[in-house]
Amino acid sequence: MTQNQPNRLDRIEATQAVHSQILNELALAHRELAEFSTRQAQRQQQQLDRYDEVLSRLENSVNRQQETLSRIERSIEVLTTSTTETIQLVAQQAIQSERDRQACLSEIREIWRYLRYEPRNGNGRSEE
Repeated sequence: MTQNQPNRLDRIEATQAVHSQILNELALAHRELAEFSTRQAQRQQQQLDRYDEVLSRLENSVNRQQETLSRIERSIEVLTTSTTETIQLVAQQAIQSERDRQACLSEIREIWRYLRYEPRNGNGRSEE
């Protein structure tokens, strides 16, 4: 048995050495994995920060576009109102112009009637 004991001790020491090597490799792999995970997390955070910045710029752009659209809509509304008012004024002016023309024609007819029926004495004056 004495011979068996050193052999057993050698096997235990060999097993312990293998276990130590495995633990060292696991510790190294764990450290590398932790470092890799940390780098990945940092990259992902940087990417999220960039996405947040882009999203913020897009939101600002959308807000500016909405403001511009609102101004355009108000301008269109004012322009439509102005156009409607202008058309109404032009129509009123056309009606008034036609009335004035009719009044002028009526006065001209009256003058012609007067001139046609007024007897003349040849010197441009009527006889009295």
